[in-house]
Amino acid sequence: MPPKQEDQLRGVLVEAARTQLAAVTAGIKFWAGWVESADKYTRAVDAELAKLDESGDQGDVVGRVSDLTREYLRNMTQLPSEAFKEFNSRLETIGKPKPKRTRAAKVKE
Repeated sequence: MPPKQEDQLRGVLVEAARTQLAAVTAGIKFWAGWVESADKYTRAVDAELAKLDESGDQGDVVGRVSDLTREYLRNMTQLPSEAFKEFNSRLETIGKPKPKRTRAAKVKE
């Protein structure tokens, strides 16, 4: 293979690897956010049900659980955009060569 084609192939492979790594990282961020949000939601609903079981007073349980559900769903709708931002951020930083620093010559006075 001529050197130019090898360089082009290497560039394509590096770009594919960068994209795949960025996608996996964004996916992990999405699922980690989902797990965290679902854990918070289930703990809060569990606490509300425990209060109901202990006191027997229904009070405004339905309203509080509805608020918790709304917050959970709002968090769920934000996850895709957060994952997208993570993907773009990673794609910009992963594997890109850092620009070479050049020192400017000092001017002697």
